[in-house]
Amino acid sequence: MDIIEEFKTYLELEGKSPQTVRMYTYYVDRFLKETKTPSYRSALRFLAKLKQNGYSNKSLNLVVQALKAYFRFEGLEEEAERLKSPKVPRSLPKSLTREDVKKLIKAVPPTRKRDRLIILLLYGTGLRVSEVCNLKIEDVDFKRGILVVRGGKGAKDRIVPIPDFLLKEIEDYLKTREDGSEYLFVEVRRAKKDRISPKTVWYLLKKYGSKAGVKVTPHMLRHSFATHMLEKGVDIRVIQEILGHSNLSTTQIYTKVTVEHLKKAQEKAKLVDEIMKE
Repeated sequence: MDIIEEFKTYLELEGKSPQTVRMYTYYVDRFLKETKTPSYRSALRFLAKLKQNGYSNKSLNLVVQALKAYFRFEGLEEEAERLKSPKVPRSLPKSLTREDVKKLIKAVPPTRKRDRLIILLLYGTGLRVSEVCNLKIEDVDFKRGILVVRGGKGAKDRIVPIPDFLLKEIEDYLKTREDGSEYLFVEVRRAKKDRISPKTVWYLLKKYGSKAGVKVTPHMLRHSFATHMLEKGVDIRVIQEILGHSNLSTTQIYTKVTVEHLKKAQEKAKLVDEIMKE
């Protein structure tokens, strides 16, 4: 087993997601091909080269996290601590309006029960696209009205409540299934009926979004769920638990989204302007 394979195994045991493992091993492999002695200084030279090649601070931040993980894997804790991530401006997540969500759902033909349910789950539960794809039929607890999301971000399991209407949608959808797969969602065109891939979900949203005139991604539906829940007065710690955020500060960004939304509505109304003109 070579060093990259060992590093990959280390990341998997740490509970990193498949995408994180893939990106970290890619950049560490590039780094090791350019240096004979991995160190803080050689890492800086590698990062400087990437920056000269046009890498943004956001991309460089990912590389820094990969290198820090590699140094820890090698037992070079001091080298890992010396590496600092570049400052990345934190943009507010984009969310859809409730009207846009309605348009998106209406764009799905009644016969496409799988596609409709995927959209409803992304918006109605705030699941990540990878979590939706990994759902198994046994993860749906119809009696208690919950989903068991296994191995979410950070390899953590959590419980997510499901609205009654969504449970009914799942029941109706399962009645159409005859493939025998253990997964809740499967690929339609593949002979083996494999579980659906994130790539397919992205494609579906692009297709129905284009039909509805709505720009949408899986993560935008997750953002919309959190934002709309907050606007309805749901406690932020409840939203944190449902989304599976380990840190409350991650969830608190939605309070900023809601404030921005309210400010725009207030500006549009121009109530003070009208009073002053009277």
